[in-house]
Amino acid sequence: MTDPFEQLAAPAEPQTPRPSFARSLRAQLVEALELDPLTTTPTIHLPGRKPVTTTAPARTAELTATPYFCVHDGAAAIDWYVEAFGAIEQMRVVGDDGRLGHAELTVGSARLMLSDEHPDLGVVSPRTLGGTAVTIHLEVADVDTTFARAVAAGATALREPADQPHGARHGTLVDPFGHRWMLSQPIEDVTVDEYAARSQGSGYQVTSGPRAGQRYVDGIWGSMTYSDPDVGIRFVTEVLGFEELVLVRGDDGSIVHSEYRWPEGGIVGISGADPESPFLPPPGQNGLYVITQDPQSVWERCQAAGVDVIRPPEEPHYDPGGMVFSVRDPEGNAWSFGTYVGGATE
Repeated sequence: MTDPFEQLAAPAEPQTPRPSFARSLRAQLVEALELDPLTTTPTIHLPGRKPVTTTAPARTAELTATPYFCVHDGAAAIDWYVEAFGAIEQMRVVGDDGRLGHAELTVGSARLMLSDEHPDLGVVSPRTLGGTAVTIHLEVADVDTTFARAVAAGATALREPADQPHGARHGTLVDPFGHRWMLSQPIEDVTVDEYAARSQGSGYQVTSGPRAGQRYVDGIWGSMTYSDPDVGIRFVTEVLGFEELVLVRGDDGSIVHSEYRWPEGGIVGISGADPESPFLPPPGQNGLYVITQDPQSVWERCQAAGVDVIRPPEEPHYDPGGMVFSVRDPEGNAWSFGTYVGGATE
């Protein structure tokens, strides 16, 4: 006769206990055996971390700037832009009072918006203002033809189309609704240097990049802390060759803000010790790596100043033919200079 209990019995398989039961049992054992709970916490061995390349999520909207006109006769303005510039009306919103609240047009790939005047909202046209301070730059395929068509439709010519030293041919006009347009047609590729050479004697100086006094900094901004910040300032400027951009002192002479630029790119701030700041390490415990394409010159400056050497110049394995070295400033902070270019190999 078959034993019914054997038929009902389930196979013996290990079961994972509930987490709450495991925690409770572990706590009871630790207490019963008088163990240190800090040293008996189980260790979970995780696999080594590896760099992971991720793809940023696709942007759902593109940042754009769209001209938004106010005109004294919206419906007529739409018709005029269609006739003169070949605009295509995409939509319009008309209020119960008949005024144009909003309209959208496209001229080639350019997008324009416009509305009638709404003085109660501060929206008024060039006619009410007595002129405009804005010029719309519109790139067209044939500036002469477009310019002539606009003038024939009622625009006022301010400057007839002419070739410009920057490589475009353009003319300027004012439409019947008071808006100024610069119609432009690219005719050649011109570099900034070529543009500057062509502009000699014109009364204008052409330069590229940020003007003197303008600072654009991306990425990480380093900071070095000193018991005597003036010692740090003299070191970074007179020995290392940083350039002072900004130095703001408080009434007591302390440094409120500072910016020192490495000639090859990068900014470092020099500050005094602040025990209450979570961002500034104590003096003498700072360190920075500065990338330079001429470490030999920096090394010679450090040698001439008798700077304490942490690591003499050597060729790093990650940059064959390059050079790296490290020194300490008068308060013990570490400065490293090298030609690091990435792409290290083992």
